[in-house]
Amino acid sequence: MESDPLPECLNTSQCREIYIRAQVPLEFALYLYGYVMPFIVAVTVATNSFIVLVLSHRYLRTPTNVVLLAMAVTELLTGLSCLPWLLYYYTFDGYKVDEEFGLPPFWCTMFPYMASILPSIFHTAAIWLTVFLAVQRYIYICMPKLVRNYCTNRRSKQAIVIICMIAVWIYAPELFVTYNESFTVIDTENHAVRRICVRVRTAFIQMVGSNIYYYIIYGLHTLLSHTVPCILLVIFTWKLIAAIREADKRHAYLTSNSVTKKRYAMNADVESSDMGESPSVPPSKSFKKAARMRSSINESKRIQGLKQNTRMLIVVILLFLVTEIPAAMIFSLHVSTVALQITYIQKHYHLLNKLLIIRNVLIVVSYPFRFAIYCGMSQQFRQVVRSMLTEKVIFPCEKKARRIGRPTTTRMDTTQTDDRR
Repeated sequence: MESDPLPECLNTSQCREIYIRAQVPLEFALYLYGYVMPFIVAVTVATNSFIVLVLSHRYLRTPTNVVLLAMAVTELLTGLSCLPWLLYYYTFDGYKVDEEFGLPPFWCTMFPYMASILPSIFHTAAIWLTVFLAVQRYIYICMPKLVRNYCTNRRSKQAIVIICMIAVWIYAPELFVTYNESFTVIDTENHAVRRICVRVRTAFIQMVGSNIYYYIIYGLHTLLSHTVPCILLVIFTWKLIAAIREADKRHAYLTSNSVTKKRYAMNADVESSDMGESPSVPPSKSFKKAARMRSSINESKRIQGLKQNTRMLIVVILLFLVTEIPAAMIFSLHVSTVALQITYIQKHYHLLNKLLIIRNVLIVVSYPFRFAIYCGMSQQFRQVVRSMLTEKVIFPCEKKARRIGRPTTTRMDTTQTDDRR
């Protein structure tokens, strides 16, 4: 087997050989990347696929559910896009092949996309979809006059497309500044042929300047993919929680006043009857008046459902923040260390590399819990799941028989808690 001529750029700063083991502490990554991450991704594939199937149901096509559906898809793609590389290199001992013979040409070319670029694009889209979900819910609760114009299926789909395009735009420069190339060389020490994977810098980054480019691009990644979304989520979540608490206090106050007025009216009727006086209002009218009072004070089913959906979405957002804020802090620390040349942290850079692995695990660890939240807090979700399991799994023959014997179709009796558009 003949060797390829080594690229001349190795003698300059235009390219460098890639040593994955120098970037990733293998003894730490083997367990998390090789076993924990594939397990989490496998569970995410199962749960999010089912969420996508349920939220695609025609009875759940609301503006909020459209966003939840897009979130489930982007989270699913975040895990799937990195899974092939994790399985090859860490689970099935690809690192041993790399150490002995070098990375195969396919993995040399593709691993930057699978390990970094594609997961980052999908994760950024998921983050901003969560922000949009919080903003949309804030409009539902605090600005109901704008719901009819801004909280529609059409608006939600437009926002999803824009968010996905922005996520691609944020990481698009990575596609034009470097590329990987595999070379076959002769190892003179071991008298063997091996491959080397070289990262080559394009003319674009040479024109802009390596330091300037990485300062700008990683600064934008820190701000647009982590810091700004987390700040917005904290603000809108706090406002939503405050609005829900205020609504609960108002409802409790009105309910207590209603009970007090009802007791006062009953006592007055008893006193007048004891004195032999006939009530001035007929009993039927008194009953209707009390019923109207109760109906005006008690919340409608739609308002109760709206508040319940808001509580569920607050839990979803808080779960997202619990894992995203530490991940954002770790990434920001990494970027600051490189950009500002922080000497103390650079001395312990191996620890920072371990934190980056933990950060990547934190990103996906919350994904499987969404299914439990939806099942536990959404009555509509449970109804559709029960209906789908009953009709397609448990009693498929009975459903077919009903369709043959009864030409008219029946619509599921569910109460939509979001405005349908």
